[in-house]
Amino acid sequence: MTARPILFDCDTGIDDALALLYMLQNGGDLIASGSVHGNVPAALGAKNTLRVLEVAGVTGVPVVVGAHRPMAQPLQTAEWVHGEDGLGNTGQPEPKEMLKPGSAAEQIVDLARRRPGEFTLVAVGPLTNLGLALLMEPDLPRLIPEVVVMGGAVSPPGNITATAEANIWHDPEAAQLVVEAPWKLTLADLDATMQTVLTKQQVAAIENSNTAIGKFAWSILDHYLNVYVQWVGERSCPLHDPLAVALALDPSLATYRTLPTRIELRGAETRGTTLCDLRPGDAERPRPDAESWSPVTYVDELDVERFQALFVQALTS
Repeated sequence: MTARPILFDCDTGIDDALALLYMLQNGGDLIASGSVHGNVPAALGAKNTLRVLEVAGVTGVPVVVGAHRPMAQPLQTAEWVHGEDGLGNTGQPEPKEMLKPGSAAEQIVDLARRRPGEFTLVAVGPLTNLGLALLMEPDLPRLIPEVVVMGGAVSPPGNITATAEANIWHDPEAAQLVVEAPWKLTLADLDATMQTVLTKQQVAAIENSNTAIGKFAWSILDHYLNVYVQWVGERSCPLHDPLAVALALDPSLATYRTLPTRIELRGAETRGTTLCDLRPGDAERPRPDAESWSPVTYVDELDVERFQALFVQALTS
């Protein structure tokens, strides 16, 4: 496990909640969290983060509300996937702790200035907060040397359009700012996360768990699994956001490759697509458009079985 603490940027719906539980059950040091529009509106996402922390018995983590909409397109949310409450329509009580004042972008910049080089930023929603923080503090990539994002798709299909993954599509302008910033950026993209679909036995293990965390996880998963039948063909789901957290905590779960990357901003059918330059040959050879591409790290090979085992253990032990 990494000793570096984590600042968590999220749009807490069901898979964000599972990612939080994975982090906390696997020794992650969560120093703060900010919400963003995405699965649900930002204000609801922040409250859901507090609810999940309460289930895990964690107090004292500052949680703030972040960007309420994308930089350059209308707001769209996904309650049909995550439930009207973002947690599978389970009717969770109001959290006991209060949200902190300020915005998520301000929180990112403030923590980076006060704790330079000390933490990893993990983002599992649209990247609006990170984009705004980069506009506020141009030196942010030096202050936050490592960023792990759940987002993108090296190879189609996407999961919101034919070519675009949801977190990138929900704010392509912010995503491009994040991609072009000179920090170490790892994308846990759909090529990796779609390998993590839970087996029937793993789903049953969570369903039959007697722990408080396991019972909560199953209550929110029940809705999620029904939605995912249309995509995976059975009552199961991939572990999108948990994989990003897992890679931040333990990079040895995968091997990696670096690909020149940019985000498509203008295409009528391809806006929000994560474009990777897959042309063969020497990466250093001159190309007329070389300056428009940025190096981004992606999963090459993933130890799916070890990751899934860690995930199920986190929810059931």
